[in-house]
Amino acid sequence: MFVSIIFLFVGKALLSSLIDGTIATFEISDSDLRTFEDFLLYSVKSFTPAFTALALLIFAAAIFSVVIGLLQTRFLFTLKTMKFDFNRLNPISGLKRMFSLRSLFELAKAIAKLLIVGFVGYSVLKGNFDKILLTVDSDINDGVLIIWGTFTELIIKCAIALIIVSLGDYFFSRYEYEQNIKMTKQEVKEEFKEIEGNPEVKRRQRQIMMQYAMHRMMQEVPEASVVITNPTHFACALRYDPEKDFAPVLVAKGVDKVAQRIMQIARENDVPIVRNPKLAREIYYNTELGESVPERLYKAVAEVLAYVYALREKRETLG
Repeated sequence: MFVSIIFLFVGKALLSSLIDGTIATFEISDSDLRTFEDFLLYSVKSFTPAFTALALLIFAAAIFSVVIGLLQTRFLFTLKTMKFDFNRLNPISGLKRMFSLRSLFELAKAIAKLLIVGFVGYSVLKGNFDKILLTVDSDINDGVLIIWGTFTELIIKCAIALIIVSLGDYFFSRYEYEQNIKMTKQEVKEEFKEIEGNPEVKRRQRQIMMQYAMHRMMQEVPEASVVITNPTHFACALRYDPEKDFAPVLVAKGVDKVAQRIMQIARENDVPIVRNPKLAREIYYNTELGESVPERLYKAVAEVLAYVYALREKRETLG
């Protein structure tokens, strides 16, 4: 497309240079060409303007291709594609790429572009066919003008068609690229695992931590002063040492099987067990492990401890 636009500016000069060089080649005399080297030198002088214009055309096309490539990649530069890769030499991989859906799609686009340009070219040539026939009986200058006019029209219309096709191809390629870089649900899950950690591993870690905390809690039960129970669903072990504790401290608590385990350890270590369903639930829901019981429960807990101490003194007296 860009080559066509440049050709509009240098094409006439290029065509004229070619015609002048051709005419000059046929007008030379035998005296001017004594050797083959003379012929080559004369030809170079005759066609140098045409070759210069053609070189400028090729150079401009190369520069434009580089600029367009940079614009499409947003000036992204990488050397990865220049690295040697044995997989590129694999004929099987090459055949897979050649007959892949992507390759077939690109082939279809190329054929569609060729058909569009071919149709435009056919329409222009058909519309100017009568003018082209007139060049047979016209002199060379008039013929050049007719040919140049037809060629200019052909270049302009083909360039317009290519611009429209290229714009459509560009926007479609951008859309396809944006769709391809979107992550699937599985890819999102995998990335989440990499960032946040594998949920299964984290769940296992939490399970181990809970088991460790449970083990430590059970080790505190033998040091408790009393275990207050529901009696079957809740169990709260309290420790109260006047020399260390400002108020009774919750050292273990649990429900159902954990509560049964706390009571079992308490029995094995002669820790008193007192049934007080309401107080057991209040302590369970309102006190964390290692914390003192709430101030509003001081009186109720004190009554339980007084009962335990009285029971202990009675046993010591009887014992």
